[in-house]
Amino acid sequence: MKNVTLHIIVDPLCGWTYGSVPLITAAENIDGLIVKVHSGGMLTGDNIKPVTPAWREFALKNDSVIAKKTGQVFGSNYTDGLLKTNDIILNSAPAITAILAAQKLGISGGEMLNSIQHAYYAQGKNIMQLHVLTDIALELGLNKALFETHFNALEGDATDQHIAQSRGLLHDIHGQGFPSAAFEFDTGKWQKADIAHYYGKTEQWVTYLQQSVGLV
Repeated sequence: MKNVTLHIIVDPLCGWTYGSVPLITAAENIDGLIVKVHSGGMLTGDNIKPVTPAWREFALKNDSVIAKKTGQVFGSNYTDGLLKTNDIILNSAPAITAILAAQKLGISGGEMLNSIQHAYYAQGKNIMQLHVLTDIALELGLNKALFETHFNALEGDATDQHIAQSRGLLHDIHGQGFPSAAFEFDTGKWQKADIAHYYGKTEQWVTYLQQSVGLV
């Protein structure tokens, strides 16, 4: 079989990315398919924002739609707890840095993303805090000191560069926000992957991926 890479561009503070996590996990479990997760930094730089009443209302309405479409759980500690905490500043960068650090230590991007988003949306934990991200890394079996060393090394410029590269890829594949996905074939050809069509349809998504890359 020819080498095929599925690139998926996400953001850890994006509800639709959370809705796609079962699809990303399923893709990473397909033998013969390389999966690369890229983080686009939806809430970074000038887009960092506090949780205001207007944002809270928008998020809850959007999350309700996502839950119905994908089956993903938005826990009460998030809906009635974290989103009602007035001093929360929404910033994707710490979680993105944590994903990059975990990848350096052998954890897949999808697995770390899944764990981070579960902590945020299902458990209502503040994933902007390093100690929360470190606890997530520990739950995945990573060494605390090693994780924090990589986190500190990747924080700032390296994370900013990753975000810029991810946004460049999003532009190149004509992505419509997060998540967006595309196949890269070893011939140099690229083909968009319609991940949004398969929310809540994991088995059909797997079949689609296998057919698209010639596994069936």
